[in-house]
Amino acid sequence: MIREAVQGDEALIEDYLAKHFATSMFMRGNLRDFGIGNTEAPYGMRYFIRENSGISGIGGVGNGGAVMLQAEHGFAAFVAHMRAALPAGFTPTVTTGAPEIVAAIVAGFGMADAPTKMNDIEPLFLLKREGLKRQDMQGFALRPSTMDDLPLLAEWNHAYNVEVLGTDDSQESHDETYAAAKQTIAHGRQRLLLKAGTVVAQTNFNAYMPDAVQIGGVYTPLCGRGNGFARRAVAAHLDEAFAAGVENAILFSASETASKAYRAVGFSEIGKYQIVLFGGKA
Repeated sequence: MIREAVQGDEALIEDYLAKHFATSMFMRGNLRDFGIGNTEAPYGMRYFIRENSGISGIGGVGNGGAVMLQAEHGFAAFVAHMRAALPAGFTPTVTTGAPEIVAAIVAGFGMADAPTKMNDIEPLFLLKREGLKRQDMQGFALRPSTMDDLPLLAEWNHAYNVEVLGTDDSQESHDETYAAAKQTIAHGRQRLLLKAGTVVAQTNFNAYMPDAVQIGGVYTPLCGRGNGFARRAVAAHLDEAFAAGVENAILFSASETASKAYRAVGFSEIGKYQIVLFGGKA
């Protein structure tokens, strides 16, 4: 039986998703931050629960159009149920997760031929606390970002989007990345690596739970690459999180160069993770 979650189901959902944290951090973070029934926040979600003899799947549909699913089997039927529960004309804006689940979502919503801004299957990495390889931080320091850093970080966000996502170099895209950088700073989870007092790299947790963090927003500008800045930033940030009691860290890597940096910190590949951003030119 698949049903829509109601207030009071939070612990039930979290318990299931926590068992599959490596591919569930977005849904877990959204549940913690916005609960069930929030129809206003872009990252608020409607949740769906499949119950047989216990929970065997959790689905989520965000107010901003994200569609996600964590399940062990029966992906197509679960996706069909979620689609039937949504308003006519609903179109996903993004889906992420294990490739076989993403494939079911794309097919189930009839999006196989839809244009995408991004459609990547990336290696999924895991690091347990005891496996962290600390880096030489002599001459380096890590600190939280502040609003004084906003002009620089907005510029870096835009450069990343142009380089990785193929975003147009327009005033609109500049405005969007400025707003995104401001929101990231406000969340308080971003860290900046400094060398001799100069900011040289950034890292962020795009999901943070008591047991696990998901790393995102790692960036070194082109002029600083090849100097080990990213691995130092990530290792120092994780050292901070692990000291606070976190047990696991996960991330998905956009390139082999990035993967080498993450392996140097202690990460091991455990699978694949797919990200599909719908939109762009047909």
